[in-house]
Amino acid sequence: MIDKRKAFFAWILFGLITASNVIAIINLISKIPVRDKPTPLELVFPIVPVFFAFVGALIISRQPRNVIGLVMMLPGLSLAFVVDAYLAPYLSGQLPPPATPSLLFLIILWFSNWNWLLLVLPVMFMMLLFPTGQPLSPRWKWLVYFGLGIVVVFVFLITFAQVVGPNVDPLPWSVPNPIGFLKPEWINTIVGPFMILFPVWILLCAVSLFVRFRRARAVEREQIKWLFYAGAIFIVFYMPSFIGNTYSQAENFWNLLLPIGMLTFPTAIAIAILRYRLYEIDIIIRKTLQYTLLTAMLGLVYFGLVILLDGFLRALVGSSGQVATVISTLAIAALFTPLRRRVQEIIDRRFYRQKYNAEQALAEFAAATRDETDLEALTARVVGIVQDTMRPEAVSLWLKPVPSQRSFLPSQK
Repeated sequence: MIDKRKAFFAWILFGLITASNVIAIINLISKIPVRDKPTPLELVFPIVPVFFAFVGALIISRQPRNVIGLVMMLPGLSLAFVVDAYLAPYLSGQLPPPATPSLLFLIILWFSNWNWLLLVLPVMFMMLLFPTGQPLSPRWKWLVYFGLGIVVVFVFLITFAQVVGPNVDPLPWSVPNPIGFLKPEWINTIVGPFMILFPVWILLCAVSLFVRFRRARAVEREQIKWLFYAGAIFIVFYMPSFIGNTYSQAENFWNLLLPIGMLTFPTAIAIAILRYRLYEIDIIIRKTLQYTLLTAMLGLVYFGLVILLDGFLRALVGSSGQVATVISTLAIAALFTPLRRRVQEIIDRRFYRQKYNAEQALAEFAAATRDETDLEALTARVVGIVQDTMRPEAVSLWLKPVPSQRSFLPSQK
C-alpha cells in the first residue's frame, strides 16, 4: 500500500512539473510583442527537468525503495525554467523591480538563488548511490551528509541575507530582505571554505563510482557502464559550449547540444535501473567507438583528397570544377568497407581483447574442423576452444554413443 502511494504521488508530482513548464512556455511566448522572440534553447531546455521527473516517477513506481527515483525528481523540482520565465521581464529591463515587493516575488527571488543546487547536486548523488540507491559502504555515507549539508548552508545564507537579488552575475538590482540579518561579508566568509571543499567533494563522488564499478559483479557492472556511456556523450556535447564560452548566448546553436546531452543521463539510468536490454551496452559502446573513429578518418581523407586534387587539377588544367569532389566521393565509397573492418578489428583488439580472442579462436576452429577426421583430436580441440573462449572452472564433453549395427543373417534350415 505504501509503495502504491509513493507511485501515485510521484506521478502527481510529475504532472505538476510538466504543467508548470507548459504554462511558463505559454507565458513566455505570449510576451513576444514586448520582448525578443524565444530562442530555441529557451524552448528546448524545459524538456530536461520534465524528462528527469518522468524517469524518476517511472523508477519510483517500479522500484519504490530505490532512492535514485527520488534523486531523479529533483531537477524537475528546481522549476528552473519557470523561475527564469517569471523573472525575465525584470532582468531584461522591461519592468523595474517593485519598490515594495510582494511575498510571491520575494519567494521566487529567494528560490532562484538556490534552485541550481537541485540541478547540480543530483548528478553527484547519482554517482554516490547508483544503481542500488545505497552508498558503496558505510564509510562513504559522509559524502551524502556533506552534500545535504551544502544545501542546508546555502538555503540558510540566502534566507537570512540582508538583501536578495536575481542569481546573475553581475547583480543588476536587489531588494531588501524583510527577515535578513546576515551581512554580505559574513556570507563571503562562510561560503569561502565551501567553495574550496566543493570540487574535492565532486571528485570523491566520482571516485566512489569507479570504486563501485571495480567491485561490482555482472549486472551492476553493466548498469554502471550505461551511466559511463551517458557521461561520455554529455562531455562531448558540452565541450563546444565550454570551449567557445557561449553560455550567455542563448541563440547560439552549440548551446542546444547541452540540454540534448543532459537527456542522455535519465535515458541511461532508466535503461540501467529497469534493466531493459541491459547487456546491449557493450555493443552500443563498440559501435559508437567504431563509427566515430570511422567518420573522423573518412572526413579527413575526403577533405584531404578534395584539397590535394583541387590544387593538382588547377595547376594542371587551370580549373578543377567538380572533378575533385567526384573523385574524392568515389574514393570514400571504395574505402568505407575495408576501413570499417580495419577500425573494428583495432577497437576489438584494443578494448575488447577477450571477445577478439574468442572470435579468433572460433574462426580457427571452424577452419580446422573442415579437414579434421580424427574424432579424438576433434574432441580435444573442442574442449580447448571452450576453455579459451568461456574460461569455465571445468569442462567435460559427453558424446552420445552410436548404437551398434546388428546384422541379421538368414536362418538356415
